[in-house]
Amino acid sequence: CRLKERLAAAVAGQPVLARHLQAVLERLNGTPGDGPSFAGVHRLLEAQPYRLAFWRVAAEEINYRRFFQINELAGVRIEVPAVFDAVHSLVLRLIAEGRIHGLRIDHVDGLFDPRQYLERLQQSARSAAGRRPDGEPFYVIVEKILAAHERLREDWAVAGTTGYDFLNRVNGLFVDGAGERPMSRAYGRFIGSVTEFEEAAYEGRRQVMDLELASELRVLANEFNRLAEMSWLTRDHTLVGLRQALREVVSCFPVYRTYVDGRGIVAEDRRDLDWALSQARRRSRRADKSIFDFVHDVLTTDLAADRRSSYRRGEVRRLAMKFQQYTGPVTAKGIEDTAFYRFNRLVSLNEVGGEPARFGTTVAAFHHAMQERARLWPHAMLTTATHDTKRGEDARTRIDALSEMTGPWERRVRRWRTLARRRKIAVGGVPAPYANDEYLLYQTLVGAWPAEFHGDAPLDTNALDIFSERIVAYMTKAVREAKVHSSWIDPDEAYEAALATFVNRLLDGRRRNPFLEDFRAFHRRVAELGAVNSLAQAIIKLTAPGVPDLYQGTELWDFSLVDPDNRRPVDFALRRRLLGEVSRATTTDDVSGLLRTWPDGRIKLFILWRLLSLRRIHPALFLDGGYEAVATAGGKADHLLAFVRRWGATTLLVAVPRLAGPLTDAGRPFPLGAAAWGDTALVLPEDLASGSWTDLFTGARLTARAADLLSVLPVAVALRT
Repeated sequence: CRLKERLAAAVAGQPVLARHLQAVLERLNGTPGDGPSFAGVHRLLEAQPYRLAFWRVAAEEINYRRFFQINELAGVRIEVPAVFDAVHSLVLRLIAEGRIHGLRIDHVDGLFDPRQYLERLQQSARSAAGRRPDGEPFYVIVEKILAAHERLREDWAVAGTTGYDFLNRVNGLFVDGAGERPMSRAYGRFIGSVTEFEEAAYEGRRQVMDLELASELRVLANEFNRLAEMSWLTRDHTLVGLRQALREVVSCFPVYRTYVDGRGIVAEDRRDLDWALSQARRRSRRADKSIFDFVHDVLTTDLAADRRSSYRRGEVRRLAMKFQQYTGPVTAKGIEDTAFYRFNRLVSLNEVGGEPARFGTTVAAFHHAMQERARLWPHAMLTTATHDTKRGEDARTRIDALSEMTGPWERRVRRWRTLARRRKIAVGGVPAPYANDEYLLYQTLVGAWPAEFHGDAPLDTNALDIFSERIVAYMTKAVREAKVHSSWIDPDEAYEAALATFVNRLLDGRRRNPFLEDFRAFHRRVAELGAVNSLAQAIIKLTAPGVPDLYQGTELWDFSLVDPDNRRPVDFALRRRLLGEVSRATTTDDVSGLLRTWPDGRIKLFILWRLLSLRRIHPALFLDGGYEAVATAGGKADHLLAFVRRWGATTLLVAVPRLAGPLTDAGRPFPLGAAAWGDTALVLPEDLASGSWTDLFTGARLTARAADLLSVLPVAVALRT
């Protein structure tokens, strides 16, 4: 724009020059229908350092780093000090002005050298904030997806992750491990055959590299080829062979990326690279697999350490580090945006950072993870919903409940398929949607069904129409992400139209609809179990070690779906009004009344408000207090999770239910009192075994018996000071 302004100013008083420029432009612009008249502009464009190209060739021919496959977002070399300074000038100025007190770094795995970047950021932020280089750290957290066997690097200058690791651990508490085999069986019977998730992830990565991120792989293979051509090795490797080998290694990668840097390679990275290379060798159809030895030696930087090598160590290391920038986006697109929409056994497990093959979290595993968090990352974030999660935090816990009711679920989906058969439209001679998409749809309806539809009152048809529109939009996105029957690059309009028609017919409330009648009857039980799970999840998030992150809109029930559904406007006026109401709940009867009217969401808002208020009163307890697992005993001990947080003279006791199905029934929707808990009790540490506790929500005095702790609400937070 500035150049245009300068040019306009230069010719403003020069009419002859202006006429000349206009004539040149007319010649360059050419004449529509006259091909040769565009030769001038063609020569001008050919002289540029870039080439204009049809957008569909980007997947194979773009030679710069992009943000995933978005051509307009090119990566910058943030590892260059001058680039770092330019990019962070505004942020550092706002820190210096005291207007920013912490930083969240998204997509840290896309950086060339994350550790170096975070150290430089920490130093710059401390300096801007007026702190000594060795003084209090500036609060920085990173969006980092961790595999189940992976740990955040302790030498990173951060307070921890943004919380996806916590999200998946706490969600797993409400998934019944005993339901894995029957859920797998139900899924397989419905769709005909099931591919294991690991295979779906492998195929997803391969497809993304073929269709969306092929150009980046091509550039990487070219660099490996140049390295191989200069090699002291006696065996040659072809460009095609190197590209195929790299593609296989990335397809088998067990983590988002490794972190080889200027210091070399650490044991964790060697473990993951060795595993990926061994799997790639096993899967490869090449007769001569020695090419994987060369790739291994580059990625581990062993080649640079070999004295026979003529390579400079820096060149081998640079290529190993460049490879690391590629595995992250391939994994994100191949798993989160492909495999998660193909493998639909229990979709509440298909969450950012999740591993759908791991069916649930044991109480012991959760306690261990929280103790490690309190020791290493006490100020990391605790999240259950973000702008990127695949479904709302309360939609997820509803779907979790299906793992407890596998028999009824299988019978229901088979009945729904029968009821819905006549609502399908044939596409290519086959009724649509196909079985896997239909199975996803039924779980989506279970999770997203609006709370105001709970109960026996007639459905509001206008509200049902709005809900149907949301489901159509979500299912259209889901089939495009799956890339089986449609895709973003090549959408199948006929299939998507048939899918939309099916959804609209299925949710048509203007005439008698046997599907809706049957679905509503089944969903009441799911919704009640989901509400118990959600309240327990909220309690844990606000009391476990870390800093809770409340995504806007989740103050009430959050049954949203993936973006853009979870980015709809939030009714803050409603929340302010309801907050005024719940803040006046001071008696046991008041709290019981909030639970009885649970579909309006006030009970969740009440719990969040009380816990946030407590955190404000006792910040050190939550930020620096330890985490002690509390054992349980009695007939329902396996259905109770409890722990203690302490700081000074203040002790916090938390107890929440999990897998509450056996504790409730149709006439008793919440696990309350002796009828649910019987003789179940907490086995407190010796110094806490005697005496009573003060209930945070009612002010009542409580004992450590579950029937006492959980008599008014199905969740408990109690204090002793």
